[in-house]
Amino acid sequence: MRLHELAYACSLYDAFTDFDKSINEFRDTVSPALDLGNAAHRKALLKWLNSWGCMSLAKHSHSMASNALLKWGRRCLDRLPHDDLGLAELPDAVLVEASEAYGDLERRRASMRLTKSGPIAVTFGPTAAAKVLHALRPKAFPPWDDPIREKLGYDRSPESYRKFLGSVQEHVRRLEEEAAYLGISATDLPKLMKRPGSSIPKLVDEFYWVTITKECAPPTEDELERWASWARGPKRK
Repeated sequence: MRLHELAYACSLYDAFTDFDKSINEFRDTVSPALDLGNAAHRKALLKWLNSWGCMSLAKHSHSMASNALLKWGRRCLDRLPHDDLGLAELPDAVLVEASEAYGDLERRRASMRLTKSGPIAVTFGPTAAAKVLHALRPKAFPPWDDPIREKLGYDRSPESYRKFLGSVQEHVRRLEEEAAYLGISATDLPKLMKRPGSSIPKLVDEFYWVTITKECAPPTEDELERWASWARGPKRK
């Protein structure tokens, strides 16, 4: 992933979806930070997760999911890095701790589903669990969804989530290195991508969402050069 490819994907992300509206409403509600000990914050979190397609969190069972989040937070929040730390800074041991916390939440009961043979329990699942971690530590943890996970060859296990974090971490580091080579501060990347509310791991997720979930491949270097020549216009004699 190169900066120009990231810029292309980010330019399409906002045009494709109104996801920003719901996440901004969520952030406003839980400002300055999400507190899982606060019932109103958990309610806002579940509402946002539903708006982002987490169907495992059935609205009729939000009280069950809220209680699960509270218990999970008491057990696992101390295993997450400080909220000021970015993904590029995290050592492997911290990624392992985060993946274990993810696995704990992924397996917790979130709702009940009625079937012909009776009600069955539905767990948070991989998408909701990863998005909760993103909501708690946006600088460190990217979300993911089924198409992204499957295309990249991961399953729902903590081991796969750990590998995913490591892969995104490498992308973040390379993007920051390319930015530094061009004289761009890494902290300026979201603003330059016209995504000021997104962390760099979230920018990588937006690249994946556009190129994998929405299947829009970024332009090649030859295409970019051709477009640039069109923008410059014909050579003057």
